[in-house]
Amino acid sequence: MATLVQRNHARNFLKKAEEYLASAEANLATQRPTVAAGDAIHAGICAKDAIVTELTGTTIKGKDHALAAKELRQALGQRPDAASAEKGLRELIGSKADVEYGVTLIPGAKAEALVRRARALVELAVRIVRLHG
Repeated sequence: MATLVQRNHARNFLKKAEEYLASAEANLATQRPTVAAGDAIHAGICAKDAIVTELTGTTIKGKDHALAAKELRQALGQRPDAASAEKGLRELIGSKADVEYGVTLIPGAKAEALVRRARALVELAVRIVRLHG
């Protein structure tokens, strides 16, 4: 169970996730798919941080984003949405290098898929953080 300080951290991560998601959706609507994809990735990562912090009291911070999906799955345990959340975060993180460091622009369809994944993670984070908080 998270302490009051940890719950505040989870709420802050959730706020960041919501802001990144809003930016991703706005960028998608104005035909900026590469930036939308980047914002979606950050929204998903912040949503993971909110969920894990709320459920466990802490979250791993590091450069190895591959551990993030595993951490999310472990924190969610046997919840029915654990597998889809892990899959969504893996897809977001798997696109990070191409989106942020690659030379290719991200097509609209790919950005839309990433924004959908991020939206699902943020919605899950909202339910978990608000339920426990």
